[in-house]
Amino acid sequence: MITKCKIKTLFIDDDRGTNFLNKHIAKSSDSIVSIHLMHSGFEALTFLEKCLNDSSEKPNLIFLDINMPAMNGWEFLEQFYKLNEDLVNEIKVVILSSSDDPKDLNRFESNKRLLDFVRKPLNREALDSVLAKVG
Repeated sequence: MITKCKIKTLFIDDDRGTNFLNKHIAKSSDSIVSIHLMHSGFEALTFLEKCLNDSSEKPNLIFLDINMPAMNGWEFLEQFYKLNEDLVNEIKVVILSSSDDPKDLNRFESNKRLLDFVRKPLNREALDSVLAKVG
């Protein structure tokens, strides 16, 4: 079952090819009404801070890569959770990673605020599964 909600997505991944694929997969869903691609945690935080003043583009779903330079996904989450509580509580976060590191899986499982852990590459079946959890 696909969610009836209209989803605004934010993909955070330093790999442009991965973001291109993610955008292509997301565009195939009628539930997704906007797609933003960010190539770093810093860029995403700046975007989210702007959403505090202009909520028209505020995502309600973030797909987050873990392994990124400068600021990895876990570091992004630390800063994200420090943003405005209302903003943070309205956004679901999904880890989208190729990581097989047990430490990453343990961190995911111990963080009850995260919606899901999806293995790269994103495909339509995985996207539909996540969207069903959002709705």
